Amino acid sequence: MTRATALQIYKHLPGKDCARCGEKTCMAYAMRLSRGEKTKECPLLAQKQRAIIKELLSPAVAIVKIGSKENAIKVGGEEVLYRHEYKYVNPPALFIEISDDMPIEEIDRRIEFVKNYETERLGKKQRLDGIAAECASGNKNRFTETIERISKKFNGPLILSAELPDNIEAGLSNVKDIKPMIYAASSDNWKEMLRIAEKYKTPLAIRSSNPLSLRKLAKDISSKGFTDLVLDPATSDRNDMPGIVDELTLIRKSAVDGIKESGYPLIGVTTSIYKKEKNQDNCSYEESLLAGLLVCRYASIIVMRTTEPWALLPVLTLRQSLYSDPSAAPSVEATLYSVGTPDKDSPLIVTTNFALTYYSVSNDLGGAGISAHILVVDTGGLAVTVALAAEKFTASAIKEALAKSKIEEKIRHKKMIIPGAACQLKTDLETATGWTVLTGPQDSSALQAYLKENWKT
Repeated sequence: MTRATALQIYKHLPGKDCARCGEKTCMAYAMRLSRGEKTKECPLLAQKQRAIIKELLSPAVAIVKIGSKENAIKVGGEEVLYRHEYKYVNPPALFIEISDDMPIEEIDRRIEFVKNYETERLGKKQRLDGIAAECASGNKNRFTETIERISKKFNGPLILSAELPDNIEAGLSNVKDIKPMIYAASSDNWKEMLRIAEKYKTPLAIRSSNPLSLRKLAKDISSKGFTDLVLDPATSDRNDMPGIVDELTLIRKSAVDGIKESGYPLIGVTTSIYKKEKNQDNCSYEESLLAGLLVCRYASIIVMRTTEPWALLPVLTLRQSLYSDPSAAPSVEATLYSVGTPDKDSPLIVTTNFALTYYSVSNDLGGAGISAHILVVDTGGLAVTVALAAEKFTASAIKEALAKSKIEEKIRHKKMIIPGAACQLKTDLETATGWTVLTGPQDSSALQAYLKENWKT
């Protein structure tokens, strides 16, 4: 089941070009639908055609919502095997595990960690998504008390994990309004777990180490009319990372190929590393590595135990990078920015509007405590060297940006610093603007030393 093309959709449209949908032609309407853009519904569609188009537009992987109201998250909704075919839609949700056998102090620390952990990259905040409460003790009362403690301090998405349905239902009864996901149904207990999921209207994870059994479980449950499912091919039971990656890839491929039983979000649980690894110092490293593989290979939910910021950072960075639109370069607005509290004698740094370039420059300046003006030129989101090759970063483009920014009203010098890679622009830029042009370092990390030696007003 590959992503529907505009032509496939058009075949089921009336072909009247009546424009009542807001588009001039039916083909334009079909193109917008194929790109996943919101449109008005075609008023001329018959019920049969409407159902066919809905099926065509349904993603290969179903969307499942965890949580309620403003704190709910969506997982799944993916349509392709490879990112460049379209894009990945809903980033994997990262949950941190809290076991009911942990000391109260550790439980509280982990709750606060999930609530407060935050990092910023390319101008966007990256956070953790939720908490996975595990019934490690096997004690119903202790599990219920732990969930109640979490819910009082944390109002985000939850996963409730227990082997016994009775423990799940006991824990769920106090947080039913939060709509957590329950984990996990197996071939032995799926009927009872399904009863609980239906009663409380919560998503249900199903788990099996056998791919055929996993698909059979999904088919048995979905045939009852329940489709808020998440699949776990027993990631926590496997010792081989390549095997986990292969299994997840095969499930996603079968979903894209139209196998309905495979068309649900996948969950990966990395916490078992702590039970298998004798040297606990290595666990966070191995867990971070496995979580990164799960991000790359189609996991929609990842449950981790580590709270080491250095171990979580690469997972968050990878998630942000993969779950961006590959057809659009990450960019910032082309305008004049300030770092710190620049005055009329502060340096003017010129760069492109590629997001990574801009944030590298601004962070390096800010980290060094340097106040400066940054003039960002519109290069279509291209980095310096690429923009030079594409003739987007030119003397005329910089001159136009200077005039638009009205920077001359904010400084009393007429000097600018251009990237070292753009040194060939110096002569043309000085001729075009009448400004003194300084060639800066090749890398923004060297700006502090460069300004100390070269910037004089």
